[in-house]
Amino acid sequence: MFCQYCGNALDEGARFCKSCGKAVPDPATAPRVFALDPFQVLGHHVRVLAIVWLAYSIFHIIMAVWILAFSYYLLPAMQGAFAHTNTPFPFPIFRFLHLIYAISAIYGVATGIVGICAGVALLQRKRNARVLAIVAAFVSVISFPFGTAAAVYTLIVLMPGNAARDYEHIATSN
Repeated sequence: MFCQYCGNALDEGARFCKSCGKAVPDPATAPRVFALDPFQVLGHHVRVLAIVWLAYSIFHIIMAVWILAFSYYLLPAMQGAFAHTNTPFPFPIFRFLHLIYAISAIYGVATGIVGICAGVALLQRKRNARVLAIVAAFVSVISFPFGTAAAVYTLIVLMPGNAARDYEHIATSN
């Protein structure tokens, strides 16, 4: 038996810990701690992950549409405003920005679609949902801060060795 406060070993029948001096609770009156079912815990995490991926992915797609709208409507207006100045640009910056915004929007829509597919598959507890969520995590890890947070949570829950076996169990029980 170990002290619940400092973690040091207790003597049999001790009423106080030798290390920290705190009272050892009586086993008859101590609250009983029951171990949670690991499948139930994983099931809860899978549901939370599904909701996180759906919310994040919808937000990501909305942002990609906004980026495209900005690129197509506001950049030409800015280019027109700068064209009336007497300072020439040595580099076609607005075409470059348009290209960067288009690539960002394509990336946003692609990661959003992968995340939505992962979220729906996790909600339905499909067998391939775990792998799809891990792929979505690796793709979204560079999208700081929300993509990184969703990716880290996904990898912590679904990457350990026993997670594959446990997820297989909860996927087949549905």
